[in-house]
Amino acid sequence: MIIDIKKFIQIRKAQKLSQTDLCHGICTQSTLSKFENNGQVPSLKILNQLCDRLQIEVGYIINRSDEQRITQLLFDADFAFINFDYTKILNLLSEVSEDTLKRKEDQVHYQFLRGQYALKSDRNEISALFYFNNILTTKDLPKNDIYRLLALNGCSQIYAKQGEMQKAEHYYSQVLKNIKSVEINNPLTTLHALAILCDASEFYGQREMYKESNSLLRYAYKIGTEKHVIFYMARILLQQGVNDIAQNKNKEIISQHLHDACAFARINRNNITLNKARKLIKNLDDVK
Repeated sequence: MIIDIKKFIQIRKAQKLSQTDLCHGICTQSTLSKFENNGQVPSLKILNQLCDRLQIEVGYIINRSDEQRITQLLFDADFAFINFDYTKILNLLSEVSEDTLKRKEDQVHYQFLRGQYALKSDRNEISALFYFNNILTTKDLPKNDIYRLLALNGCSQIYAKQGEMQKAEHYYSQVLKNIKSVEINNPLTTLHALAILCDASEFYGQREMYKESNSLLRYAYKIGTEKHVIFYMARILLQQGVNDIAQNKNKEIISQHLHDACAFARINRNNITLNKARKLIKNLDDVK
């Protein structure tokens, strides 16, 4: 049994957990450090408990075959997106031959990464739509498959940017119908779901469709708190504050959402969201 320690560390860091946080009540920090830094695998009991806290199965970090190697490459590329490391993404994807992908989940994962790279790095919306549509036309892909929803999200963003709001809303309506039935069973799916929920709630907020936007925000906040993932909390709370202002909600409620957004933005070093929230707080304070 070969444990993929690098993958284990990526999952821990993606959940913003320090070694001390993860091992508390399970093992010593030294035991975890020896595992992550020196490859000394702890007992199966301890490893199970650590994985339980990360909300993954032990099997999720075990390498067994070439299929697992490919899955790992795609997994690494996904996390590189979080850090905006586009050079690493391209290098990882270059190691994957699309023709050799046997599993449907790897195929759609690969198409999504290609689409995201085209959209975020190359700024090539036509290529991005090509890859996203390949996912949407994949036979027998469940409507709540996370990569189908990511493709819908990508198409919606492109059409919204182009000013084709009817098309954007068409795709987001499918997201709205299916996002809450996604099985969130690993850290990567958690992050993907939260990204979709933030993008969709912001879109509906801008369209003044506050019922839809608030529903998505509540669900995003629920996921974030239950899964202990704070990466998107600042965006969630900022948009909730924006919606509150537009709906003339109680000033204390608005202020709480915006101040909480600032707190999470500082933790995540998200200066863009932090500055937006501060500006809204100042405007709120200026209103007598």
